[in-house]
Amino acid sequence: DKQGFPMKQGILTNGRVRLLLSKGHSCYRPRRRGERKRKSVRGYIVDANLSVLNLVIVKKGEGEIPGLTDKSIPRRLGPKRGGKIRKLFNLTKEDDVRQYVVRRPLPPKEGRKQTKYKAPKIQR
Repeated sequence: DKQGFPMKQGILTNGRVRLLLSKGHSCYRPRRRGERKRKSVRGYIVDANLSVLNLVIVKKGEGEIPGLTDKSIPRRLGPKRGGKIRKLFNLTKEDDVRQYVVRRPLPPKEGRKQTKYKAPKIQR
């Protein structure tokens, strides 16, 4: 919530409660063996007192969400390791991976006609 208390699954309230937490519970990491501690956690019902909610889109709906699902942003960098490049392009061990390196165009500087490309140094 706004003060930094974590939300805990299974607590049917939108406020804070103080629970006795032990090893295996979320929101708590014991420092000694058998240690238990009473900690403040927030219920998992969402209301206006939250500052951040981390969400994952699981299924595609009928409409697009503007600014989120209506455009696709490509990955900025390609793989650096040779084995990952081979896996991406289905290459054999004999193929040369240097031809398949993902190159990124740099924005042109003033007075230059051709665009420069940047590529990672291939490892292994």
